[in-house]
Amino acid sequence: MSVSRKHFVRITTWDDIFKMSAYTDSLDPKKEKLKQVVNRYELPHKGKCGLSNCGTAHFRGYIVETESGKLTNLGHICGNNHFGLNFTSLKNKLNKEVDYFNKVESINFAKSNITNTYKELSEIEADWKKVESVYRAIKSEGLDGLYDKLEQMKHSKSSTISRQRKATESEIELEEVRTGKDVQNPFYISENLGNLRGLNYLIDRIKIKDMIQNSRLILESLDKFDVSNTTFKDLNKMVKDIENLQDSVREAHSIIIEGHKLFESDNMRQFTPLISSKKHRKLKRFLNYCFES
Repeated sequence: MSVSRKHFVRITTWDDIFKMSAYTDSLDPKKEKLKQVVNRYELPHKGKCGLSNCGTAHFRGYIVETESGKLTNLGHICGNNHFGLNFTSLKNKLNKEVDYFNKVESINFAKSNITNTYKELSEIEADWKKVESVYRAIKSEGLDGLYDKLEQMKHSKSSTISRQRKATESEIELEEVRTGKDVQNPFYISENLGNLRGLNYLIDRIKIKDMIQNSRLILESLDKFDVSNTTFKDLNKMVKDIENLQDSVREAHSIIIEGHKLFESDNMRQFTPLISSKKHRKLKRFLNYCFES
């Protein structure tokens, strides 16, 4: 039988099982012959096996129908022990049918959302271009030092904003006490100016263009895909493509959120001590391009 008919429904609670027509929670396997395995389930809470000689609590199992028309639930161990190879064969057949059904359902759902997904990709692309326009403004405003510092932080994957400065006399004395050696003057120390938010945008930004292009190609294939005229192999591939598309959309959103964090005006303002006073006017203009904190 096709799992899209008769007893096949999505089981989300134990009541879904107990309320099935012809269900019994005390089936005697010695008096019954297995007709078919009609459904499977995996639930968050344990429920007891429906065989009269078992009752073991379990999370997942199968709904079986006997030749007398009765239904009950059992785990795969009871199924194998009481109904042998017949159960194994019918169980495997059901698993293939359910997997096929789920894949078709997943593809049909994705097809019904193609228009919305195209719209979401366009919104992602527009948001990405906004972030990139701020990034390009660093160069257009002549803030090469800031651009170079961001590149350095990207390659080191360190979000600490720091600068080298001459140590004060007290800091030199502390260093000599710490090392037990004379410190040669001038002595430089690293001063922490702050922590940069959104650094991952600079690391991951190059992915977004390919994500958008590949996602649109998947949508084109999905739109042409005919679930009624395909192979199980092609179904598997399309489901995998849909999963990749969904992962790409989530990751693109995450990267762009990091971009907004990175180019918030307060975040970029932390670099002020690193920029010469002659370029503070350019920095101020650049901050106007940035997002409000």
